[in-house]
Amino acid sequence: MNISNLTITRRTQLGLSLIELMVAMALGLLLMTGVIQVFLSSRQTYAANEAMGRLQENGRFALEFVARSARLAGYTDPVFEGDKPLTLLPEDCSGFSPEVKEDICDDPKHTPGTSTAAFVYQPPLTDGLRRDCQGTTVADDTLIISQYLISAGALSCRSYNLKTLAWISGPDAQELISGVDSLQALYGINTSGDSRSANQYVSADRVTNWNNVRAVRIAVLANSIEPLTPAPAQRNFVLLDAAPISFADNRARQIFSTTIQLKNTF
Repeated sequence: MNISNLTITRRTQLGLSLIELMVAMALGLLLMTGVIQVFLSSRQTYAANEAMGRLQENGRFALEFVARSARLAGYTDPVFEGDKPLTLLPEDCSGFSPEVKEDICDDPKHTPGTSTAAFVYQPPLTDGLRRDCQGTTVADDTLIISQYLISAGALSCRSYNLKTLAWISGPDAQELISGVDSLQALYGINTSGDSRSANQYVSADRVTNWNNVRAVRIAVLANSIEPLTPAPAQRNFVLLDAAPISFADNRARQIFSTTIQLKNTF
């Protein structure tokens, strides 16, 4: 065997030099850094999209729950025996019995700084049953008050039986939608003499005759529940005519509002 050929063969089988190994490790670290950055960015984008989707869902469902009862305000079956009810419960319970005032207006349960919205109606038949805002079955000849409020960071509701003058499922409100910071309501009245429409929206303390309310405007402030990274810019939120509010918990927030005409007041 040729000695020179053996030497060349052995040299071609030698491993990496230290310099080559260090260069390879440096390149590998650069590639891993890029991969990690892409992974973290994708993860943050996914979390932000999921949070914004949850926020949109919270706001829209919260409005839908309140609007559903608002559309029923003042409703009774054609064969209902009794006086036609007021469509709304005033925040001071004026026009209602002392029992209603004691049970509802003197025991508000809602978060300070937020409002409530309460609607009076006979629950319509759905699949042969009448249900309140919590889904509890009520009797056929019953008028109820469905009250929506903010409690422990959630939109909640409770229902009051105007026949028995008692809460249907107890005085504590049941959570409907989590991630809702505030609820505010304005009431539409007409100052031009047209009793069928509203041309001005006022707060509850400025309503002089609740029989003249023709519409209700509802606004809710929903949040993403989970904090975001990076944190969204801090800002003030103004719901209708309420005072500005701000938060420093790194959650995304958005205001949702709707206006409902009260069809059963004519």
